[in-house]
Amino acid sequence: MSITLRSRRGPIGTSWHAITLREKGETLLGPSRVARGKSDARAGHVQWLDVDTSVARGAVQDGLGHLHEARIELPALRPGDREAFLHVARAHPELPARFAAGEYPEAIERELAQHELSLLPSDASELSHDCSCLDWPGPCRHVSALLYVLVEAVDESPLLLLTLRGFTLEDLVAPLEPSAPADTAGSVGAAASASPAGSVPSVPSVPSADEPADGAGPETEDGASDGQPSGADGPAAPAPGVFDPHHADVGRLAEVMGEEVAALVHAFYCAAPRPSSEEPPHVPDPPLQ
Repeated sequence: MSITLRSRRGPIGTSWHAITLREKGETLLGPSRVARGKSDARAGHVQWLDVDTSVARGAVQDGLGHLHEARIELPALRPGDREAFLHVARAHPELPARFAAGEYPEAIERELAQHELSLLPSDASELSHDCSCLDWPGPCRHVSALLYVLVEAVDESPLLLLTLRGFTLEDLVAPLEPSAPADTAGSVGAAASASPAGSVPSVPSVPSADEPADGAGPETEDGASDGQPSGADGPAAPAPGVFDPHHADVGRLAEVMGEEVAALVHAFYCAAPRPSSEEPPHVPDPPLQ
């Protein structure tokens, strides 16, 4: 089944992107091939058209009824250029819908030009061709006829430009990859991935105000731990339930006795020899008033 062009006379292609593609292709073809290819395309000699990444193929019939497979190639964008194109395209959320509606905004091409990019051929040298006929080096009339069928197809569906350059419509709507958050959760996740398989990284616990640190007993008023010496040569902590004025907090005594009396009491007991921790110290009765 042959392809019938909508255009019956005059230039082929009406949209700006179709006209640009045609002009770049005609520069490659040369005047004589332009006339023959346009005539063959309008006569329905192109039997089918297939567009894939980097290449458009078609079978073109000659005057004797023989079919020749012609090819026109437009290379897909390289990885770095691909990322730059997607950055521009995804900045326009309406672009996929406009492509699907048969539009390719020229403003997008102007933005791409700032990155030295284009969906269209930058010049004729970016296009290459091939054909199974013996007309070498070409381009032959079969390639020329295929070009005009491609131009009219791109005129109707600019999505073919995306296909040639190696994109799909879904690429334009795919979300950008989020950057890794720099937070505590990321640090914990990194620590978990570095741990052996099946193990959970330990997180050091912080003791509460009423809970002693690891290995320490209940804290006494002067900061010494129960069952542990307060220093290399310092006195041992008193036994539970036994009052030892050596460990008394002067500040708390002052709340009850006043600062001057508390200081005297504390100085008195600190000057006296410390009693054995095995028996409670004798506290004299207060004088009778």
